[in-house]
Formats: sequence, structure tokens, C-alpha cells
Amino acid sequence: MKKIKCPYCGYEGDPKEFTFIYESVLYLADHEVLPEQRERPVVVVCPKCGRGFFLESPYKKLLEKMKTEDQK
Repeated sequence: MKKIKCPYCGYEGDPKEFTFIYESVLYLADHEVLPEQRERPVVVVCPKCGRGFFLESPYKKLLEKMKTEDQK
């Protein structure tokens, strides 16, 4: 099983030891919930130091989209 390493304190452990938080926002219009327009990355919280971090850049998809639009 792949280990996760905290970038702040260096703690390394199995994924089951960490807490995973998924942020979501609800948009309400005319008493109807609209789907969210952007994807939000999962935040991983270290069990040792309690700080949250991303496993990948939250800007990765945006940068890829901008790069493909520049190539057009």
C-alpha cells in the first residue's frame, strides 16, 4: 500500500491514518440547488500535526486547461 507523507512534519503513514476532507459549495437559485461549476481537490489532514495539505496541486486542471486553450 502506498504511504502518504506530510509535507509539514514529515509524518509518513497509511492512508487510513489520515483524515480526508472534501469541500463542497451549494448554489441555490429560485429554490433549486445548482451543480457546482468547479472541481475541488481533497484536503488531507495529518494525524500528527493536524495541518491540511493537497495530494496534488489545486491548480493542476486549470493550468492544463489554459495550456490547451493557448495551443488553439
